[in-house]
Amino acid sequence: MTLTLLYDAMILTLDPANPQIEQGYVLVRDNRIDAVAAGGYRGTELPDQRIDCSNKLIAPGLINSHTHSQSSTMAGFGDRLNHPSFMWLTQAHTSRRTPDEIRLSVLLTAYGLLSCGTTGAIDHFPGQRFTLDDMDAVLSAWSETGMRIALGMRFFDGPFSDIFPSVPLPDDLKSRMSSVEILKPQPTEELSALMEATIKAWHGKPRLSVYPAPSNPERCTDRALEICAELAQRYDTGIHTHLLETRKQAELAQARLGKTVVAHLDALGVLSDRWSCAHSIWLADDDIGIMASRGMTAVLNPESNDRLGTGLARAPEMLRRGVRLAIGTDGSSANDNLVLHETMRAVAMAHRSREPDRSRWITTGDVLHMATAGGAGALRNDKLGRIAPGFAADLAVYGLDAPWWVPVNDVVNQMVFAETGASVETVMVDGRILVQNRKILSFDVDGLLREVRAMTKSLRKRNDDLFRVANELTELVP
Repeated sequence: MTLTLLYDAMILTLDPANPQIEQGYVLVRDNRIDAVAAGGYRGTELPDQRIDCSNKLIAPGLINSHTHSQSSTMAGFGDRLNHPSFMWLTQAHTSRRTPDEIRLSVLLTAYGLLSCGTTGAIDHFPGQRFTLDDMDAVLSAWSETGMRIALGMRFFDGPFSDIFPSVPLPDDLKSRMSSVEILKPQPTEELSALMEATIKAWHGKPRLSVYPAPSNPERCTDRALEICAELAQRYDTGIHTHLLETRKQAELAQARLGKTVVAHLDALGVLSDRWSCAHSIWLADDDIGIMASRGMTAVLNPESNDRLGTGLARAPEMLRRGVRLAIGTDGSSANDNLVLHETMRAVAMAHRSREPDRSRWITTGDVLHMATAGGAGALRNDKLGRIAPGFAADLAVYGLDAPWWVPVNDVVNQMVFAETGASVETVMVDGRILVQNRKILSFDVDGLLREVRAMTKSLRKRNDDLFRVANELTELVP
């Protein structure tokens, strides 16, 4: 048994019974919070470890409910790209990786997440056909980081039709695009076996969950979607997906199905509170009602959506109508960093210029709930997102000497509007300190950065055919 005392701190508990403590302590026993109180620790047990938190804030660790570890090397890779070009460049940067390269991408993602106070995430991986070795590599790497992770096994057994432009293309280019093996549909039964084997091997290991995770429902057969629901029910896990990120996806689904994709999923009988759905932009009015009634979670990604110009989710309306909300940065290809504080600020502000009635604005308290308890719901863990006895010891400690914290006017407002993640000094996950004095402890950052730089050069040569397709699309498609 290990007893850790964090003392002399301001504490943002997010516990409705006592949401904020001006000066107090948190006592952690092994991987759980044992006590939270104002004043000094008066217990008879001597802590094994004491952490002085004077002039610091302890807050629940943030949860990034949608990202992609495979795109961690892609910050700043392009601008003003059309969606097909963006998707093909993403394939070029992330495909055909070795197990060790998958590990490096995960560690780089963890470095970005931990550095700004994020303790948990949903990783929607990969973006291509996958093998059991790929799944073992990514989950082994996440285990190494010490973070709390749900791996969404991103799959498709139908065509990637939404990333093929609607404008005429040269025959040679169309032929090369169609022949890319990594984007050819993976057989449904093969996927079913791979996903079940991965769930059996990894789901429920310390801090790890494994979800079946459609790349997009429109890229999957009905049978594959039914298999998702069956696996999730059988192994008591979640389902994660992209949902209606672009107008084209909504139009293709309507043309093929004669109804919205959400209505189609509901008619299939696969929807439940197990689903977390990234983006959720191009929803019809009835879709919002279905999501609320089924207990689904919409994961908001406003920075990614603004960067790519795909649209803006109707977050205030979803919130009013009872849809559960969480937030995510998306991957570094679409957002360039993994700073959830920036995403929180974007969620709070994106709708305000369009809504003259301030009473209908999303509040900072709403947003912080999405980044903590909302993410806990997406991770299917009701012992996250709060600093209270019995909850998991997933904590972030912020220094209060940054200019945006002087003075402390309103902790919740400053966490959402002012904090950038740069004040994070210490991060604890499951009772284990992963960041101390702003230094990552669970892996070697200097060695990681050297290896990633070498890896990216190798990948550019290896995937030259994909880069040429993407660059030609950029020139041909408006």
